[in-house]
Amino acid sequence: MLTLFHTTSSNEALFRALLSEMGPEVPARHVVAADLLDRAAAQGCVTADIAADTRDRMQAALDDGASMLLCTCSTLGTCADQMNDPRVSRIDRAMARKATAQGGRVLVAACVASTIEPTVILLREAGPAAHMETLLMADLWPYFRAGDNARYWQGIAERLRERASAFDCIVLAQASMAGAADLLRDLPVPVLSSPRIGLEAAIAEYRKLS
Repeated sequence: MLTLFHTTSSNEALFRALLSEMGPEVPARHVVAADLLDRAAAQGCVTADIAADTRDRMQAALDDGASMLLCTCSTLGTCADQMNDPRVSRIDRAMARKATAQGGRVLVAACVASTIEPTVILLREAGPAAHMETLLMADLWPYFRAGDNARYWQGIAERLRERASAFDCIVLAQASMAGAADLLRDLPVPVLSSPRIGLEAAIAEYRKLS
């Protein structure tokens, strides 16, 4: 069974839809641990206590019959890596590889501060980037929390249009931001989001294990 480890209920809905399209035969279970992201967002980072709690919950999911666990929260991605378990992966790793393969100047965009550091570290591990900058749009996060996805994605898209010409690739650090990529398809630079890219890689890996 593929267990998807989420920190927002909307991510569960997003990945259920993607799974039904991309891997309908894959048996899946969804675990939502919203308090972990809430705590990290409040602290501005993943503290040692949050990391330990996250690893404990991931281990419990594995012990409960998961043959593979996919962490869909970029803020907790480093915690997934710390498991040092080949059954545990993170949604943004495939995206990071694709971004660094582009080369040149990369803009990392996020709406929660705690997501910036794990994403930047991952990108540096994935390959050399000639130049990397970050853009935090924390004022847009309340729209997502209120369920106003349209305003959230539109706000992200507007900010990124203002910066796009200075970069060769834009990385949307959070899965929740994926809807903004659909509004930016006309840009001359790739705008990468993790859900579809990461799930495609996870399904391929799951099929190898099956």
